[in-house]
Amino acid sequence: FKDTIDLFVERYKGKNISVVAGIEARGFIFGPPIALAIGAKFVPLRKPKKLPGKVISQEYILEYGRDCLEMHVGAVETGERAIVVDDLIATGGTLGAAMNLLERVGAEVVECACVIELPELKGRERLNGKPLYVLVEYFDI
Repeated sequence: FKDTIDLFVERYKGKNISVVAGIEARGFIFGPPIALAIGAKFVPLRKPKKLPGKVISQEYILEYGRDCLEMHVGAVETGERAIVVDDLIATGGTLGAAMNLLERVGAEVVECACVIELPELKGRERLNGKPLYVLVEYFDI
């Protein structure tokens, strides 16, 4: 775990990142230690009706249906530089929704960061050219 966090911290330290947005649930494991180490705030992106107070929502399509991510109103401000963190990118729907949510409030999504990518599912193609940093690519052989 420490080695994984260290790899992400090395990539993002000194890059003027002010927001680490973690996608529920495993993005909550990787995001906070990265945010602490680079001096950024952690912002959770959660499933519907899990956050208290006012939220903004972003629906997205999955391979098996629809889902939604929510973020607290005011958690991210216009002009902030953000990375989106999750454990895995498969089809890219969740990461795409997270980016849309952040960009709707005026943040600049610098990059998406995942521990694992399943390249055969072509999730990277749904990120509209946004950079994706992954530590492991898994191919089903």
